[in-house]
Amino acid sequence: MVDISEYSTLVAAIEAINTSNQFLSLPPSASTEIRLLEQAINCLLGRWSTELKISDRTSDSLAAASVRMVLLEDVQARLNKADKLVKNTRDLKEFLECVLADLCEMTNARVACYASMDGNGNVSSLLARGLDKTALGELRISEDFRHFAADMAKEGGIINRTRPAVPCPLQILNCPLLATPLSVNGRSVGVILLLDRIGADAFNRDDMFMLEHLLPDILRVLERIELTLALERSNRSLHAEQIKQKKLIEQLESAQGQLLQSEKMASVGQLAAGVAHEINNPIGYVYSNLNSLEKYVQEIFGLVDIYIEAETAISDNALQNRIQTMKAQLDLDFLKSDLQALLSESKEGIERVKKIVQDLKDFSHVDASEDWNYANLQAGIDSTLNIVNNEIKYKAQVVKEYADIPEVECLISQLNQVFMNLFVNAAHAIKERGVITVRTGKQGDDEVWIEISDTGAGIAPENIKRIFDPFFTTKPVGKGTGLGLSLSYGIIRKHGGRIEVRSEVGVGTTFKLSLPISRSHAELAADSSK
Repeated sequence: MVDISEYSTLVAAIEAINTSNQFLSLPPSASTEIRLLEQAINCLLGRWSTELKISDRTSDSLAAASVRMVLLEDVQARLNKADKLVKNTRDLKEFLECVLADLCEMTNARVACYASMDGNGNVSSLLARGLDKTALGELRISEDFRHFAADMAKEGGIINRTRPAVPCPLQILNCPLLATPLSVNGRSVGVILLLDRIGADAFNRDDMFMLEHLLPDILRVLERIELTLALERSNRSLHAEQIKQKKLIEQLESAQGQLLQSEKMASVGQLAAGVAHEINNPIGYVYSNLNSLEKYVQEIFGLVDIYIEAETAISDNALQNRIQTMKAQLDLDFLKSDLQALLSESKEGIERVKKIVQDLKDFSHVDASEDWNYANLQAGIDSTLNIVNNEIKYKAQVVKEYADIPEVECLISQLNQVFMNLFVNAAHAIKERGVITVRTGKQGDDEVWIEISDTGAGIAPENIKRIFDPFFTTKPVGKGTGLGLSLSYGIIRKHGGRIEVRSEVGVGTTFKLSLPISRSHAELAADSSK
């Protein structure tokens, strides 16, 4: 039986346990039964205490996990926002700055860095959070940091380090470190470094947990950006190749057009040379025959004059009457003066035909090889003007203002073609009646110039830059091929010269050709321009 006093003591002890959270403790004088009861109660209390501690730890873990999940969801939302931004702007820097800011907030890191790597595994650029401009500048030029970041990028996973085994000269690298290398498609693109955890000597498991869970999303964005940039580079390369091919096609079309034009001009030259040769022979003997005829007529008129003087010696009146009648019918005085005029005009006409034939030969230059020779440009201009006279004479007066210029080493037949194109264009630009002015001059000791001006309609400013493009023309359909000026530009460039144009709508246009006197001067000018 339990003593009532002992029972009271037990009740008091239990109440003491309830208020002080201690185990049951009875005086040594308690009976055996009470001692057994004490042991049983203490055992039960011990089990309850253990379960309560486990429950408290579980609650703390659940609370911490809940906080981590909330923080992770918040960071994930910000990453998604940054991801959407980078989709629109392709701004990788802005995305990485957001990532570094979020990692600093999640892990309490004082400094967060992203070092990007080039194809050789070297640091190519650096972004940082938590450093001022001076510290960031020092970090960027630090070889110690570059070697350190390159070594971290070669690691196979997340690195959590309290202190380095060997102190680094760069003080910031002696702080606690949490780092992860970033690889896209098997290629190292950079490394994220978290340095110096605020309020702790090391980064903990929760920090690693956060980094591990965010890493796939970061890599996914980096991979997509890299693929997008690669696609853009490919598109730019393809676009550049398309532009290059378009230019090549235009050059081929230009070359083909110029070749056709050159062949056409060569055919025209050969035709002109053939016609000139065929005409030259009959013109030659007609001219010779006219000279002979003029001589014979003069001799006949001399004989007639002698007969007239001998008229008075004739005693036969009937014969004298016949002579007087015939003289009256023929009007011998008029016949003598008119016949001389007819012969003179015929000789002048034949001489003009000979000049045209010679100009045709000079223009086509059939008597010379295609070798470079010194030639008189003003003579070439004159012969070309004679050839195109039919195009010009009804439209314009030609004014020549020639200076004393030396002969020029050139392909004169090609320059004649340039002159012809400019004269024909000038005539076509004049609507009713105008003036074409040809000027020549010398510039320095190694260059001559030719200006061909007209008082025509002028060229619109938006067309000035295009007039030398192949197939560009402002003339109506059927009036021009658009190759004349393009071909002229190529010929002048071939001679080492320049072709310039000044024009005002409604006033007129001036083309200025500048040519080196010799090919050696052209080569020196080309070398100096380089």
